[in-house]
Amino acid sequence: MEDRSEKIAPLPNVGGVLTRPNQPTAPTLILTKSYPVFMLHSMLGLLRSHAECDELPLRRFVDNKCHHNYLAKLAAMVSGQQSGKSAPLVNKSTNWFLKGELNYVLDVLALLVKDGRNQRPGANKGPSVPLRHEGDDVEMEKPDEQLTSCETTQPTDGRLLLPVAFKVLLHLSEEFYPAIVRLFDEIIFVRDFYPSQLESVGNGTVTAEELQRWKFNYKVKLKSLVKREENSSDRRHNNYTVTEWRTPLLAPTWPYSLLYLLLEKTEQGSTKLQHYSEEQIIKTTLQFSELLEQNSILLASVTHRLMYLMAAFLGPDAKFLDGDISTLITRRIDDLRTEMLRSSERFDFDVRLEERKSFHGLYQLVLDIFQSSSYGHAPFSALVMAPLAQCYDIQWRNLVWSEHVAVLRFITCSEQQLFGTMEDYLQPVETDVTLLKFYSQALNSNLLRPGSIPARIATHHLQAYRAKANERKASNDADK
Repeated sequence: MEDRSEKIAPLPNVGGVLTRPNQPTAPTLILTKSYPVFMLHSMLGLLRSHAECDELPLRRFVDNKCHHNYLAKLAAMVSGQQSGKSAPLVNKSTNWFLKGELNYVLDVLALLVKDGRNQRPGANKGPSVPLRHEGDDVEMEKPDEQLTSCETTQPTDGRLLLPVAFKVLLHLSEEFYPAIVRLFDEIIFVRDFYPSQLESVGNGTVTAEELQRWKFNYKVKLKSLVKREENSSDRRHNNYTVTEWRTPLLAPTWPYSLLYLLLEKTEQGSTKLQHYSEEQIIKTTLQFSELLEQNSILLASVTHRLMYLMAAFLGPDAKFLDGDISTLITRRIDDLRTEMLRSSERFDFDVRLEERKSFHGLYQLVLDIFQSSSYGHAPFSALVMAPLAQCYDIQWRNLVWSEHVAVLRFITCSEQQLFGTMEDYLQPVETDVTLLKFYSQALNSNLLRPGSIPARIATHHLQAYRAKANERKASNDADK
């Protein structure tokens, strides 16, 4: 037999209880520093059952400063506090230890939600309903820091629960559908957990009724995801792999996911949307994501947000032309542009939307829709122009100026509406001869509106190329 001791690490020690049956000594608790969550979870259950007699031990346990720091670290993973950017992609690998940790976090959330509810005037102080069912298992990344005993205590701010709940949702699979619904009901769509609304920050105030409507729309989407998982090929073929507890049910960018329905219907050539209207999809997604970003919940990269905004223009009824929806879309595009200017980020056009749709495929659809039904919508123009900046791959400029040059006549955005500055589209000067020929053909064929952004770009690069060619010619003549 091959010695595998150097290739496969031993399983971690999760601790235990050491008993000595032949000695009159008490059992010894062994707690490991690497995986204390199993003991902590058992202790939490014990203290909760004892709280009817004395709440102080449970309160000290939950308000422990190290415990608060642990929750704050989980919250930072989706709130952008670590790097100012969106949260990293979720690790979907199965891990029994991570599932045990998330069971613990769900019970902690249930306890803290109950405390917050009881602190409200006239609150019903009955027993809390756990956020998970007995036997629910979920997975989650193990934090780097360990929970150790601390003498100081720090009450957990209720506002910390919102990002922690979003972190939890990124790891819950189909098996834990009831836990997802409870998080929706208890935290995600509860106005009290959004500081921007309590402090009147942002664009208007979101009402509790609006949150309830959004919750209904996302629950409909959630049920469709469960049905899709139940009808998956793996389930029908009775494989031995238990997929329902391995794969998160919600996409990492799930607050934006309703817009993907518009993309799917466009690809299918269908004009009928099930369960939702086009207006519902656009308003729910863009308003809810705006609320999250106002409260520092960052679940999507700037590229994914650009792609979802493009999808908002793909609806069968062109609702982006309606006044209130156009205003909403324009505001969300402005938010993305402002963030990119502040952070100096660039788009990454190699990513896929929900791990399915490439940017190239989406951009082709957007160009077709823009040419047929944009009606000179300036913010839509800015989205079309985004990949054409000189810092991005030349394939996007070749695609538009060769195969879709007709769309450039409908570009109506101003310099201020571009992603980046006008200089980003002019420098460095173009050196690809083929693309320069496309610029010349577009100008000579009167395909571009005089003074428009595309016309200025083409004119600038052609003039720069000709000036450099004249310099080379003059230099060669001087050498002779």
